[in-house]
Amino acid sequence: MRILLTGSGGFIGRHLLPFLRARGHDVVPLLRGRGGAPSDLRAVRDWAGWPENIEAVAHLAALNPARGTREAQDDAALMAANAHATRALAGRAASEGARVVVMASTGLVHGLGEAPVAEGERIAPQNSYAASKLAAEAELAEALRGSATRGVALRLPPVFGPGGAGAIAKLAKLSRLPVPLPVPQGGRRSILWLGDALEAFALALEGEALSGAYLVAADEAPTLRAMAGAMRGAAPLPLPGALPRTVARLLGRGEAWRRIEESLVFRNDRFRRETGWRPQADALEALGWDERRMVRELERIGARP
Repeated sequence: MRILLTGSGGFIGRHLLPFLRARGHDVVPLLRGRGGAPSDLRAVRDWAGWPENIEAVAHLAALNPARGTREAQDDAALMAANAHATRALAGRAASEGARVVVMASTGLVHGLGEAPVAEGERIAPQNSYAASKLAAEAELAEALRGSATRGVALRLPPVFGPGGAGAIAKLAKLSRLPVPLPVPQGGRRSILWLGDALEAFALALEGEALSGAYLVAADEAPTLRAMAGAMRGAAPLPLPGALPRTVARLLGRGEAWRRIEESLVFRNDRFRRETGWRPQADALEALGWDERRMVRELERIGARP
């Protein structure tokens, strides 16, 4: 299958490119601003260089506040890059006869809560980035309405692997310090090993019937304390339960700490049922792999750039 890939330079995208090729697909990366490709994806609807015979689109390009740029902190810029660009890309894919557009979304479109959440439950974007991704899902569906092209949004939890960034990478860095960690006892969170995320994207692209939003996550949802312990190789040194909460409140970060103590667990049964996908890695065990082990696992499945 001939696949157009956006975001091939990102954390997941740079591994998805060789992974899909190892499965026998012809993958064409859309490198914005290079080779005549538009630097703004919203202009893709009029791009004269659209590759021929594209059967599927994997859309991973996004603006994310985790990058720390000024643009990524702007709500309007997030909507333009994530929602409006998705509509333009999906519309062009449909007009060119693509079979499916699969986009990367985020589980942060769901609100916090103790009960595991399914796709239609607790829709309450946690930040501007999540709001822009939820809007992108709606734009994807609207752009493809009435066409023969299906739209699939994979709502991902934090994905970890070599070279990853974000919350898990920060927790890993803290876990290596020989000091007590201010990690709450509770707060179960869904996570996903990179190799399993790549398999999910491949199955979504290759499938014949998927449509709409799907939560994709490991079967287990460990506590933050358990994650830190797996990364450290031993349980984090304990702190009095109320101390981190009190310090956070004194620093004006009480609400942020309260959110850390809450859970966000995803149900993956719909995606498993419709694709046959099964996580190959025990997520908690994989958190304890060193970088060499992670690289070996990716090389084994053909996903090493």
